[in-house]
Amino acid sequence: MFGKKDDKKQTLPNIKIDKIPDDFYAGTNPVVKFKAVEKQVDLAPKSPVVLTSVEKKNFEKQTVVGSGNRLHPINLLANWKFLVLISVSFLILGGVSLGGYYYWQYKKTVKVATVIPPPKINIPVNNPVNQNPPTPTPTVEVVVPPPVVVNPELRIDFPSSLLAESVDTDKDGISDVAEEIFKTDPTIADTDKDGYTDGHEVYYLYNPSGKEPLKLLDSGLIKIFKNPVFAYQLYYPVSWAVGNVDSSYKDVLFSTLSGENVEVRIMDKDKNQNFNDWFGINAPNERLSDYSSFSSVFKEDGWARNDGLVYFFPKDDKMVAVIYHTTDSSIVNYKIVAVMMARSFQFGQASAIPDRVVENNMSNPTVSSSSTTSTILSATSTLVTSTVQ
Repeated sequence: MFGKKDDKKQTLPNIKIDKIPDDFYAGTNPVVKFKAVEKQVDLAPKSPVVLTSVEKKNFEKQTVVGSGNRLHPINLLANWKFLVLISVSFLILGGVSLGGYYYWQYKKTVKVATVIPPPKINIPVNNPVNQNPPTPTPTVEVVVPPPVVVNPELRIDFPSSLLAESVDTDKDGISDVAEEIFKTDPTIADTDKDGYTDGHEVYYLYNPSGKEPLKLLDSGLIKIFKNPVFAYQLYYPVSWAVGNVDSSYKDVLFSTLSGENVEVRIMDKDKNQNFNDWFGINAPNERLSDYSSFSSVFKEDGWARNDGLVYFFPKDDKMVAVIYHTTDSSIVNYKIVAVMMARSFQFGQASAIPDRVVENNMSNPTVSSSSTTSTILSATSTLVTSTVQ
């Protein structure tokens, strides 16, 4: 049995063997083919993830613009230290620039100011002997008159010619506001019913509120002011204040509680200078055509502006001005007071008031005497209306 060859052939079972492709041998690149596999995807929405407040804050901090970069513009603009530093830097830079500019301008100005022009050198030229000397050109001397200089002492503050008069209900020449000064009725033109309108009586310095006393000076409604230096006097309401603007008594104010006032002012003039020449120099903004001749009750001649707010009385080397001033208002409340003061103006000692005025015609009052009757109010003395409505 040993060493004896079995001549029977052995048969192997029929097994299918897959051979490894040749591409895996000898270093060639294999080509791998995958089989298509179907995959199912669940598209159903999942429940949202809920973050806590801390997680949400951290998430926002990490996802915000500029997160993690301190030099990002958003972070720089949100940093107050950076803003303060930038502001201070701009201020310093601006100050240095401005200072440098002004210093440069100053140096340039100093340089221009210190430039001294070179002196002119006059080189004499010897004329030839046979040359005649030049004929000198005759010099024409032009005489320029000196400019007219107004003394500041003489500057006058004139009231506007566009001022409106206060309400006068009874049309007697005294405004309703001024009726209180003379104790008259603003609704009755002739308060004391003596035949003379209230404004007419005040114009002639008589008492409008009673038949006795007759004179305005004796009524207790007014006082008389005497200037101790320049020797003039005039009437003013007893309820008004008197203020001496300077110690020389050149400028005196008679004022109401509301601030309206009448100024009486002394100004210098040449002794032989007429009113027109003086007025042209000292009232350049006024029109002489707005002025007319005027006389006080005591025969002091002067000039009055047609609206009854400005008066001038010349006397030797002096000019006395009586000027009404309002406050900021454009309404004249006490024009009758300015009229009364101008009509009562006189130089020297007090004189007696002329005879009582008789009104034969209410619009044209006249003065009566034993010998003659003459017209007092002319067309130029329309300062007070005496018409009864």
